Amino acid sequence: MKTIINIDGGLGRVITAIPALLKYGKLHPNEDWYVMIPGWDFMTWGIEELQQRTFNPETKGMFENYYWDADKVISPEPYKLPAFYRNEISLREAFDVLINDTTDHSDLPEMTLELTIDEILNARKIISDAKQFLKMEDKKVIVYQPFGSTALQSDLGIYDKSMRSMNHTFSNFLVEKLKKDYVVINMNAPLWVWEGIVNLQPDPDLRTWSAIIQQADYFIGCDSCGQHIARSVGTDASVVIAGTHEVNVSYPEKFHIFKKKDAKYYPAPMRVSMLNSNLADKLNEKRASFTEEEMNSFYKEVVKKIERTPAKIQLGSVKETSTVVSKQLKDSKGFSK
Repeated sequence: MKTIINIDGGLGRVITAIPALLKYGKLHPNEDWYVMIPGWDFMTWGIEELQQRTFNPETKGMFENYYWDADKVISPEPYKLPAFYRNEISLREAFDVLINDTTDHSDLPEMTLELTIDEILNARKIISDAKQFLKMEDKKVIVYQPFGSTALQSDLGIYDKSMRSMNHTFSNFLVEKLKKDYVVINMNAPLWVWEGIVNLQPDPDLRTWSAIIQQADYFIGCDSCGQHIARSVGTDASVVIAGTHEVNVSYPEKFHIFKKKDAKYYPAPMRVSMLNSNLADKLNEKRASFTEEEMNSFYKEVVKKIERTPAKIQLGSVKETSTVVSKQLKDSKGFSK
């Protein structure tokens, strides 16, 4: 029996599918099975059960060598699962239903990413350099991702028609507040640069970002890949939710979720109907618009949570070691304010 499991879509979907894939392996110990992940296959590196089974389907010979003699191809799509689009289960659980054909999630493994020692040491060096660059050696470190992959620059600043991102006013408000007391590392530097925080140039690869998030003290973001990485590497987080539902796409049992309380949520049927999905996005615009009072409330809540979080890296805990110094960051040349 040869099975191919094809995980498509964004990085968040890949990360949230990993527990179900690990469970599949335990349930089928004698089966010949493989995972095809377009573009993001490197996120399974280091996971013993997956690394040698996972391939990018755009590699020459993939069709002949894997798909041609497969007995079964599983292509899980959470947005076509009723329990998911009714906001009853998470992405992690939806993949369990679709891959393992079960609604019993009690044996579903935890979210996980495996990082190498080199990746972790490199992240610690980046963070130590960031503290020294901002002259905030004794401050906690926050990785900040207010914008998702569908956000674009516009005449109004950064705009995301899917409402998955923070609006530009809110994101600016938080930066101005947070940079006074914390080392803020901007995960959206290719899209937007703020003064007074760390904007890594060029943009690190996603495994490096995963290590940075793991070694940071806190994560603040929106419905995008950063929050899934934070959940997988054990970093506490605050997540702003607007155009999506927290049960579907985030981790309300673990994370601090912030949303507009008096605005109704309209489910967007992505991958089912583009027209109705766009119509729902229009109705959800109100959920992405926060008053100054609401923004201040979020900031105060975030500060309380950050202050309760023990600092992970102290100045001087990482020695200068040439093998772990990232080329773009050596001598702080990769930083910009």
